[in-house]
Amino acid sequence: MNADCNAICLGGPCHGLLTHVDQDIGILDIPIPCPAPGEDRAPYRITRERVRYWGRAEPYIALHWTGACPCSSA
Repeated sequence: MNADCNAICLGGPCHGLLTHVDQDIGILDIPIPCPAPGEDRAPYRITRERVRYWGRAEPYIALHWTGACPCSSA
């Protein structure tokens, strides 16, 4: 587990993916780990929700999938 990760994606194509967030509000385009052709990123909204994980002192910031189709790089 990467110590720099402070956020977790919930729902959508990146569900469970850990990442790092440096901002408090907004929507992030998260790279999809195993993308389909033409789909390489998915939009996730930064929330105030925090998710606790066993063995980790600080909770993760919850990033919720916007429900939109993944963005295309084309």
